[in-house]
Parts: sequence; structure tokens; C-alpha cells
Amino acid sequence: MEFLRKHWLYILAALITIIGLVTGWYFFLLLVIPLSLGNSKKPW
Repeated sequence: MEFLRKHWLYILAALITIIGLVTGWYFFLLLVIPLSLGNSKKPW
């Protein structure tokens, strides 16, 4: 299960990088995603 979690985090980081390079929303996404992860009730 730990491998799958890391795999998804790498995919998410790659998507943020690609979106950031294309649209310039890189810093916005870096601020929003940690906030959304912090508000989730799932145990990390």
C-alpha cells in the first residue's frame, strides 16, 4: 500500500510541474494542494 501512495504522489507532482510550466499556476497549486491534503481526515 505504501508503494501505491508514493506512486500517486509522484504522478501528482509530475502533473503539477506540467500544468505549472504550461499555465503558470505552479505556485497556486503548490499552495492549494497541501491545504487540501491537510484538511482530509485520512490517516497519512
